[in-house]
Amino acid sequence: MDDLVCIEGLSKVHYGAGLLKRRARTVRAVDDVTLTIGCNTIMGLVGESGSGKSTLARAVLYLDRPSAGSVEIDGLNPAVLSRAQMKLFRQRAQIVVQDPHAALNPRRSVAASVAEGLRNRGVPRCARERRVAELLEMVGIPARRGRDHPEQFSGGQRQRIVIARALAMDPRFLILDEPVSSLDVSIQAQIINLLLDLKHQLALTYLFISHDLNLVAYISDSIAVMKQGRIVEQGDAADVIAHPQQAYTQMLFQSAPRLFDTDPGRR
Repeated sequence: MDDLVCIEGLSKVHYGAGLLKRRARTVRAVDDVTLTIGCNTIMGLVGESGSGKSTLARAVLYLDRPSAGSVEIDGLNPAVLSRAQMKLFRQRAQIVVQDPHAALNPRRSVAASVAEGLRNRGVPRCARERRVAELLEMVGIPARRGRDHPEQFSGGQRQRIVIARALAMDPRFLILDEPVSSLDVSIQAQIINLLLDLKHQLALTYLFISHDLNLVAYISDSIAVMKQGRIVEQGDAADVIAHPQQAYTQMLFQSAPRLFDTDPGRR
């Protein structure tokens, strides 16, 4: 299987301001991370809050430029791309964040929000409206509701809309950063099943970030465990679940309530 995403030696260092003659404090939020994600697979990334998962996500997409290391997504290395080429990189790789309410402009209709990327790409209005309707239906939102605003939808519906907006760019790779953690458990299951359906339908590749190792075990083909900015364990999901090698990973599993069936055959 070919790799769609190759991350090598990636680091992100934050430098604090020093007071008087004190040396500035340095924080290695991401520290020498190397990962590969195969085409049309899901890598789960787990770790406690503050372990660096979201910082890694932003560095991978060059939303925050990494301090060291390299990223290649679908053959594109953002460190050497021109501005025009970066537009293609942004289309190939998208992110779905934790808080759908904050991700959507309350003053715009959801159709306008979903259409934003299409408009920026110069897609004609008629084709844009047709594609937005298709995307809303694809994620389970009736197309007729495109004229409504975010406050008229539930949290789960808003997350569906955020997913539709990401898909409007026709990406090959999605980073899902805690995409269901703010939702009720029953709604979480619906969104997870939607993401799995979309993966198969559109041949997508995911980096699924969560502090919930049990949920990651359900959805993932491979798992990486992050602690204090470093990857401390990674491998095939079934192997990491059945035989965690690191004490930190064992601790995460022991503390995880069982809310989902973790049998990969059920996916």
